[in-house]
Amino acid sequence: MAKTDDDVLALARERFKRAQEHQAENREKQRKDVRFEAASPDDPWQWEDAAIKSRKDSGRPCLTINKLPQHVNQVLNDIRQNRPSIRFRAAGGKASAEVAEMLTGIARHIEAISDADIAYDYAARNEVIQGEGYVRVLTQYVSDVSFDQDIFIAPVRDINKVYLDPSAEDPAGADARWCFIEETLTEAEFKDQYPDADPVDWDFDHYGDWITADKTVRVAEYMSVEQKRATLLLWANGETSFSGDKLPPGVLAGEMPIRQRDTMRPYVCWRKIAGNQVLSKVEYNWKYLPIARVLGNDRIVDGKLVLSGLVRNAKDAQRQYNLSQSAITERVMLAPKTPWLVAYGAKQGFEDQWDTANTIAHDSLTWNHVDDDGNPIPQPSRIAPATIEPGLQQLMLMAADDIKSTTGQYDASLGQKSNETSGRAILARQREGDTATYHYIDNLVRMVRHLGRIILDILPTVYDTERVARILGEDESEKFAKLDPESPEALQEIQDEQGEITKIFNPHIGVYDVVTTSGPSFTTRRVEAAQAMTEMTQANPALWGVIGDLLVQNMDWPGAHEMSERLKLTLIPPVQKMLDEDEGQKIPPQAQATIDQLGQQLQEMQQVMEAANEKMRQMQADAEAKRMEMVAKAAELEIKEYQAETDRLKLTSVAMTPEQVQFLVMQTLQQAMTPTDIAPEMPVQEPMPEPMPEQIPESMPEQMMEPMPQEPQTLNDMPQS
Repeated sequence: MAKTDDDVLALARERFKRAQEHQAENREKQRKDVRFEAASPDDPWQWEDAAIKSRKDSGRPCLTINKLPQHVNQVLNDIRQNRPSIRFRAAGGKASAEVAEMLTGIARHIEAISDADIAYDYAARNEVIQGEGYVRVLTQYVSDVSFDQDIFIAPVRDINKVYLDPSAEDPAGADARWCFIEETLTEAEFKDQYPDADPVDWDFDHYGDWITADKTVRVAEYMSVEQKRATLLLWANGETSFSGDKLPPGVLAGEMPIRQRDTMRPYVCWRKIAGNQVLSKVEYNWKYLPIARVLGNDRIVDGKLVLSGLVRNAKDAQRQYNLSQSAITERVMLAPKTPWLVAYGAKQGFEDQWDTANTIAHDSLTWNHVDDDGNPIPQPSRIAPATIEPGLQQLMLMAADDIKSTTGQYDASLGQKSNETSGRAILARQREGDTATYHYIDNLVRMVRHLGRIILDILPTVYDTERVARILGEDESEKFAKLDPESPEALQEIQDEQGEITKIFNPHIGVYDVVTTSGPSFTTRRVEAAQAMTEMTQANPALWGVIGDLLVQNMDWPGAHEMSERLKLTLIPPVQKMLDEDEGQKIPPQAQATIDQLGQQLQEMQQVMEAANEKMRQMQADAEAKRMEMVAKAAELEIKEYQAETDRLKLTSVAMTPEQVQFLVMQTLQQAMTPTDIAPEMPVQEPMPEPMPEQIPESMPEQMMEPMPQEPQTLNDMPQS
């Protein structure tokens, strides 16, 4: 065996003995508290052994009427209705609020797969009864065929198997440096569970109570927070890491740190040890021991920690109640068994009636009023029933009240009728009882908060590869998140070819705080919401058209969801519009990818159509330019024809009258001013008949320049010469 193992075992045995001595007094009292609270008529642990023997030997009653479980269960059931839950929030660095919500969902997943409510209930029960409870955290493989591990929350039913560092001052044990969780095995059990272990050295004198003479061996999980020298590195992107560890996200291979310093790095060493050997050993880069503690009533008395729960201060009141009830019963038992005083000879001949007088309701009892000598016989008389001394009754009532006062719970808190008459007064008395025991709930919240720190501390070593994690919502809705410890950001969104956006989380980046909330469960709050909305709609029926679907949705009966969907059709138009807008924003990823793909195709089609329209506009512009060119050529041809016609008119004007000449000029001008679309389709004027040479004057007369009184329409309308 290596020398280092000898040193470890020697230190472990020393620490275990120290914890035993420190907790011995508390553990003995806690053991008695548990027995006292669990007492019953079959197990009269609320009586001293000598008192029980004395009373039973003399035939005296020894009653156990245990009233404490009712008070204990009142506190425990309040805790069950307001179980604390773990929540994370972004605290600094590159932390993300969405990543914090994702971590909260992972914590709910861990609680669900671990049945953490059982662990919380055991811790709360031990806290309330004994003043001390524990919950531990384990890492296990998801299945026998998987390499992925997950975190589990495990209960600790028997606190006597846990020995925590006595120097820990934090109520939740956050500053504890070591801890033992023990079990005792027989020689056969030890060989069966650890077949590869070294043979047990049964020299129990050397190993103390780790190995006993009756061939039993103590096997303990020994967890300790240890320190080792390390170099802390600061990188350019603000991330830090220890020398030798994997580079943090965003740091390139070969990059030099901007700062470094020597420090002590904590880590948790988990060992399974027996009295003379280390059976197994694992080291984790954790800061906290994977165990959380909850305390009930803790006091420092003469330098020693004194722990207690709800039971200890109520013991004497419970004993007094049992004693007073036993005394009252004893008085009744000592009452005379014969209720009639009858003189000798009075029932002679009527023995059948008098012998059954205590068992049969006779309509009359006959007796002899004279004897054989004629002497009168006194009338039989009934003995007065046994009476109970008022002092005993008062003692019993006082003991019952003392139990209530020592536990801080009165009739209203226990659901019993009290002297309060109004609902407000009853609620006020109930709040007083809740306030008197609220520290048990608050201490459990502290434990769960530290449990969240432990989970956050363990996450990097468990979620160290890319994987898909299950996320649970507050309403137990299920989602999945992709975790990648290599991602350079706490939250990264990547869009694939189909347009679907994938969110990748890196829980190792950023600093997160743990906050713990306690309150009614989601189901309880849903029922309360339905009740409140029902009262609101009864007071204002118009609200049914606004919140009718939500009211039915929060009701817990078959068909509520389907009815809620149908009621959306009856809501007022503004609310329906708002719901339609919200539904448009809540498109499923696959549908959104299809919509994005269709939108991209539509955009491409619009681009093709725009190009086609542009080409068509260019063709139209070219056609318009050609048309304008043809129009210009046609106008130029008209001008040339007009010029030729003018020249010709000059030659023919000699043989024409002035009116005819003016008509021809106006007609020519009118035709020249009328545009034509296509030159070949222009109307061709028939040539005027050429005048005779003798009719052409040498010069135009001046009358041709004067305006005509009326414009002729045709040559036939022109005045004749």
